[in-house]
Amino acid sequence: MHLVRTRQIMIVLLALLLALAVLLQGSQGFPPQTSQLHGLIWYGFLYGLPFLLGGLLMAGARWALMACVMYGTIGLALDIATAVQASSGENPSPLVLTVSGMTGLANVALILLGGWSFLDVRDLGGAGPR
Repeated sequence: MHLVRTRQIMIVLLALLLALAVLLQGSQGFPPQTSQLHGLIWYGFLYGLPFLLGGLLMAGARWALMACVMYGTIGLALDIATAVQASSGENPSPLVLTVSGMTGLANVALILLGGWSFLDVRDLGGAGPR
């Protein structure tokens, strides 16, 4: 798969992750925050980082592919933890489990595509990493 096409797919995956975060946030409301810094970091990770990574991918920054792999890895770990916590209670929330499964699959795809594209040297064109 060509690098440009892969980046477009990754941008769609980032947009999907962002949309699912908004969906889950809208259905559950805002959780109580321990501090403003905690809220800034959490919402920056959920909403700001996908925008930033998508912009970097559109700009052609090759290292952004590996940043997407890192973002997807952290997101997958959070999805697994959320699914385990949601299913261990008395009344597991089907919405939370469904959204965690969907975001987990999107994060796995982000990890695989980003890692494969970053390691693919055919698309460097002699320019080297940027």
